[in-house]
Amino acid sequence: MLTFQGREIPESLAEIVHPRQTAVIVHDMQKDNTAAGGVYDRAGRRIDVTRILPPLVRFLDEARRRGVRVMYTQYTNLPNFGSVTDVRIRSDHKRLTDPAENWKLNALVEDTPGWATIDELKPQPGDVIIRKFRVDAFIGTPLEVVLRLHRVRTLIHTGIATEVGILPTAWHALNVGFFPVVPEDCVGPMEPQYHDDAMRFLRRLAIPTGSGEILEAWDTAVPR
Repeated sequence: MLTFQGREIPESLAEIVHPRQTAVIVHDMQKDNTAAGGVYDRAGRRIDVTRILPPLVRFLDEARRRGVRVMYTQYTNLPNFGSVTDVRIRSDHKRLTDPAENWKLNALVEDTPGWATIDELKPQPGDVIIRKFRVDAFIGTPLEVVLRLHRVRTLIHTGIATEVGILPTAWHALNVGFFPVVPEDCVGPMEPQYHDDAMRFLRRLAIPTGSGEILEAWDTAVPR
């Protein structure tokens, strides 16, 4: 632990991810974008999460066993494209006004079956679900309020997508004073060709590690 002007600053990984001050956030692992039969699957652009799913399932089980807070983001669209920005309408206007095409953009609609988190990672009682309308999970949501209420100092980012929601949310977390931690075996991209670039940037602004290293740190955590 570092000391600076009367403040105690976590230094080691074990101090940074201490269970009492840490939350694991599962980004956007929803049925429409990752599951068979979802909108993305039927549109031919299903996000492949087969690599990250087994370690993520284990990691969440171990987090809950140790009393670490678990939170979920669910990307949320309103019916009839009611939450789409002018910028997005301008870029996708032809598809949005074409009935043969616009269903491909009509995914993750609030409270529809495809909006829910996939069954393998189903939220448990006590988990917090953050509905977000933008990729940055802090924008227009109670995320920061909830974290401050529970004295959280560290956010462990898991799920998808590295280049879409995780990167801006981790950056925002850093800017408002949270430690952003990224276990690289528990995150994946929306578009594989952008994953390496996103991870290079995340390694600069966040604390990159693996889920195994975090579990080892939790095992050595000193009770507080």
